[in-house]
Amino acid sequence: MKRAILFIALCLIIQVVVNAQSLEKARKQMNKYNYSKAILILKKASTDNKTKSEAIPMLAECYRMQRDVVNALTTYARAVALPEAKPETYYYYAQALQSKGDYAKAREMFSKYAEMNPSDPRGSLFAAHCDSVLGRWKGLTPDIEVKIANSINTIQSDFGPAFYDNMLVFASDFSKNAGEGKEYGWTGRGYLNIMQAHPTKDDFWASMGASSEMEGNFNQEFHDGPAAFSTDGNSIYFTRSFFGKAKRKGIYKTNLLKIYYATKTMGKWSEIKPFFLNNTEFSVGHPALSADGQTLYFVSDMPGGHGKTDIWMCQRDGDGWSQPTNLGKTVNTAEAEMFPSMSVAGVLYFASEGHAGYGGLDIFKTSNISGKWTTPLNLQNPINSSYDDFAIAFARGNKNGFFSSNRLGGVGSDDIYAFREKEKPIVPVVVLPAFISGIVRDASTLQPIAEAIIFVYNPATDKVKVLKSDADGVYKTVIDTSADYTVKAMKTNYIADCTPFPVTEIKAGTTTKAPRDLLLDKLLVNKTFRIDNIYYDYDKYNIRDDAKNELDKLVRIMKENPIEVELGSHTDCRGSFTYNDKLSQNRAESAVDYIISTGIDKSRITAKGYGERQLTNKCADGVKCTPEEHQANRRTEFKVTGIARVQTQQEFDLDKFAIGDELSIQIFETDFFGNCLVKFTKEKNTNSSEEDKVKDASKTITPLTLPVSTIENRVIKELSNTTSDTYRVQLFALSRKISVKSADFKGLNDVQVFNDKGNYKYSSGNFDTYNDALGYREKMVMMGFAGAFVVIYSKGELKNIQPGN
Repeated sequence: MKRAILFIALCLIIQVVVNAQSLEKARKQMNKYNYSKAILILKKASTDNKTKSEAIPMLAECYRMQRDVVNALTTYARAVALPEAKPETYYYYAQALQSKGDYAKAREMFSKYAEMNPSDPRGSLFAAHCDSVLGRWKGLTPDIEVKIANSINTIQSDFGPAFYDNMLVFASDFSKNAGEGKEYGWTGRGYLNIMQAHPTKDDFWASMGASSEMEGNFNQEFHDGPAAFSTDGNSIYFTRSFFGKAKRKGIYKTNLLKIYYATKTMGKWSEIKPFFLNNTEFSVGHPALSADGQTLYFVSDMPGGHGKTDIWMCQRDGDGWSQPTNLGKTVNTAEAEMFPSMSVAGVLYFASEGHAGYGGLDIFKTSNISGKWTTPLNLQNPINSSYDDFAIAFARGNKNGFFSSNRLGGVGSDDIYAFREKEKPIVPVVVLPAFISGIVRDASTLQPIAEAIIFVYNPATDKVKVLKSDADGVYKTVIDTSADYTVKAMKTNYIADCTPFPVTEIKAGTTTKAPRDLLLDKLLVNKTFRIDNIYYDYDKYNIRDDAKNELDKLVRIMKENPIEVELGSHTDCRGSFTYNDKLSQNRAESAVDYIISTGIDKSRITAKGYGERQLTNKCADGVKCTPEEHQANRRTEFKVTGIARVQTQQEFDLDKFAIGDELSIQIFETDFFGNCLVKFTKEKNTNSSEEDKVKDASKTITPLTLPVSTIENRVIKELSNTTSDTYRVQLFALSRKISVKSADFKGLNDVQVFNDKGNYKYSSGNFDTYNDALGYREKMVMMGFAGAFVVIYSKGELKNIQPGN
C-alpha cells in the first residue's frame, strides 16, 4: 500500500512539473515573439484543468498580438470567465469585441475595466469611442466606394500600398516555400518582400496585373517593406527588419525595424544605405516623404514618445536630415500610431489605435497649419471598419487609391483594397423645387446639433413651418416665394438662436444658404453667461429702460428652458470693497426684481453681488487702466444653478410640434422671433452716463459663417481662363469692418477684405488654379473656418463659386 501511494504521489509531482514546463516553454516563445509556436503549446494547456487558468490568458494574448480577431475574441471570452481574471483581460476583451463590431458589449467591458483600474483613463475613453460609433457616426455614408484588389492579394498578408512609375508597390509575406522552416515565428508565415504590379488599364481602379518582386536588390532574408517613394520616383525609403544581436534585453533579431534608402540615376538604383537613426535600441520604420521631399515622416518607439509607437519627422538638412521631432500629443496618443503617408496637398494620413475610431487601427488625416497639427479626422466608413484599417495611398488627383485592412471577406490575413469617389449618376433634367438650408451648431464647440427644432417664419403668408435638424445639424425646406424669412432653432437646455433669412430671388433647383449658422449655447449647471449692455447710471442701481431689453432675453431663456439661475453683478475696482459689494448686490437684486415682475417664479432666480472680487483683467486697485478696461469688469452675468427642477411652460414644450407642420404666426408669442439680429450687430447706447456708455472692449465678433456642402463632390461651372483670374478662399463675411490684423486671422497670411455693397468679405490665399485653392480651403476648414469656400477675383471683381445644392 505504501508503495502504491508513493507511486501515485510521484506521478502527480511529475505531472505538475510537466505542466509547469509547458507553460514556461510557451512564455519563452512569447518573449521571442514566436506567437505561432507558443499557440501550439497553449492550445493543449488551455484545455487542462491544472493549467488552463494561466494558459487561456496567454493564448488570448498570442492571438491578439497576431491580430487574429476571431480567435482572440473567443479566447478572451474564456479568460474573463476565469475566477481571478485581471483588469487588462477585460480591456483586451473589449478591444476584441470592438473589432467584431459589438460596440454595446465592448462599451460594457471598457466600463468594467475603468471600474477595476480607475487610474487608467483608457477605459472611459474607449467606452466613449463606442458611443461615437453607436451615436453620431451611425448612418454616415461618405461618397466613397471600396472593393478588394483580388488579383494582387494572396492567402497571406499583403499591405502598405505606394505608387511608383505607374505601378503599385506593396509588401507581402506570401511565400511559395512555406513549411520549409523559414517562417516568421510571430505569424507562422513567410517574411515580407517588396512587390510590384501594373494596372491592366490606365485606371488603377479597374484591375491589377500579376505581382512580382520589385526589381533591384531590395529583398533580403528577413522583412523588407513597406516602401515609400519621392514624387519624381528617384528615391526609395523602405523598412527592413533588424539583423544581428540587439542591445535591449528581450529584443530579438527580427523584432527591431530600420529604414534604408537608395536613389536612382540613369534608370539604375544605387547602393542601399541605412538611415542615420538606425540602431539596436529602438525601431524606426514606415517612412513617408512629403511631396517636396524635404520632410521624412516615420514611426518609432524611441524614448521621448507619447505611446507605444509615435509618428516623428526629420527635415532635410543639406545632404542629410535634422534630428527627429515628435509630432506631439495632437497626433500621437498613448496607443500606437503607424503607417504615415502624405498627399500632394500636404495632408498627413496615418493609422491609430488611440483616437476615436471603429475598432483596431483606423485611418485619420491631419494638416500642419502655422506649425500646429489640426485635430485628426476619422475617414469613417467604408474606409474604416471595426477591424484594422491602415496604410492608405492616394493616386494622382487624390480621388482614388488603395489602403490595407484585415476585415472579413478578404483573401488572406491583411489585404489591399481599392477606393474611389463615387461617380454621380446622370439625372434627367427636371424642374426642381427651390430650397433654403442652414446648419445648427453648438456655440462653444461648433459641432453640429442633431434634432434641434427649427421654426421658419414666412411673413408673406404669416405661416411658420416646423423642421428638425439631421445628424449633421442641417435643416432644409422647400420655398416657393421670395420673402424676408426668419429662422429660429431651439433645443431643450440650450439657449435658442434666430436670424433673418432674406431670399430675394427664387431659382428652381437651387438652395439658398443661410446667412449664418444658428448657434445654440448649452445650458450646464455652473456655466456662466454674460448679459450684454446692462448699464446703470453712475452710483445707481435702479433698472433703466435700455437695460430691460437685455434682461428680457434672460426672461425668454428661462421661459423656454426649465432652469434655475443666479444673476450676478460685478463692479470695477474703483471704490472700497464694502461699497462695491453693496452696490453690486443692490444692482443684482434690482435686476432679479424686474425678472420676477415678468412672471418668472422667484424660487428660480437669486441675486448675487460680487463687487470687485472677480475682475476679468489686471485692473485692480492701484493699476492705471483705460475706461474700456474698467468697463470690461462692470458686467452682469447669469449662472445656471439647476436644470429640470421646474416644468417648462406649455407654449415652449418642443414635443408638441410635429415636423412638417405649417402653423399660424398667431399661436406664437408676439416676441417669439424677437432679437433675431445678426450675431455681430451691437446697438450704441446713447443714454448712458459718460462713465458707463463706454462699449465693452472685451466682446468678440462672431463671424457670419457660410456653410457649404462638400465642395470636392460637386460640379463646378466653367470658370474664366484669363491670366488675370486669381483664386482665393473666403473665410467669412461681416456687416462691419474689422482689421485684417485681428486675432481672428492669427497665423494666416495675405488676409484681404472686399467691400461688397456694405458686406465685408474676408479672404486668404492667392492661387492660380482652382485645385490649389481647394486644398487650401480644406486647411481653413480644419482651422475652424467651417464655412470657408473658394472664390475667384477676375479683373478686380469678386465672383463667388456657388456651393452645390
